[in-house]
Amino acid sequence: MRIAALSDLHIGAHRWMDEFRHREADFLGFLDRLEASFDAIVLVGDVFQTDHAWLPGRRGALRQLRAAQRRLPQLAERFSRAPYRYVHGNHDAVAREHLQAPETLQLEADGRRVFFIHGHQFDPLFRRAYALTRAASWFTGRLRYAGLRPVAEWFESNDIRIKHERFHRDDGPYLRAGRDLLREHGADIVVMGHTHVPVRVEYPEGLVVNSGSCSVGQHSYVAIDTRSGEVELHQS
Repeated sequence: MRIAALSDLHIGAHRWMDEFRHREADFLGFLDRLEASFDAIVLVGDVFQTDHAWLPGRRGALRQLRAAQRRLPQLAERFSRAPYRYVHGNHDAVAREHLQAPETLQLEADGRRVFFIHGHQFDPLFRRAYALTRAASWFTGRLRYAGLRPVAEWFESNDIRIKHERFHRDDGPYLRAGRDLLREHGADIVVMGHTHVPVRVEYPEGLVVNSGSCSVGQHSYVAIDTRSGEVELHQS
């Protein structure tokens, strides 16, 4: 079985409210190429940016989700059917209820088990100061509404840098969690997103991989072949 995993598209309700930065037709072409080569395509969270509503909460997040789907209807329709499988992240948690996107996913084929989870669950700030992280995301949304997109991007780029530093350290919370998941679920490969930086780390128990991000105009994904055991990172 051949599996592609991609994450962190951050498609918002308006073009100026997100960091997706792809033309819909161009990204559909990218997906066409993936579909021609892979049996399953797993969306590993933060597909939609649903936490920039004026009034935070579930109702506002749902409105943001529906607006984002209307904005890019062909992409939304594509993600709703095979070969796509959707695991929600922290910025699209509303997809759990409204798009039936679970928190985790396991796929098994050719005697190999692959475990997918977005990874925000292991972010120390998210775990210890949930309200603060939600407020920070809401704040960057307000900055965009006010026409201060460069300021919002500055805050977000620093957040990405800090997450990457935590992920890429063997003693950091993300890689420790990934290694624990290999053991707990008997997995050969654990795939996460969240940090926006592609990473591949091999342990005696198996592989921990980060799929990178398909935001800011990037094409980043993990290619897994369960028959051969090959795992490759692709970014352009």
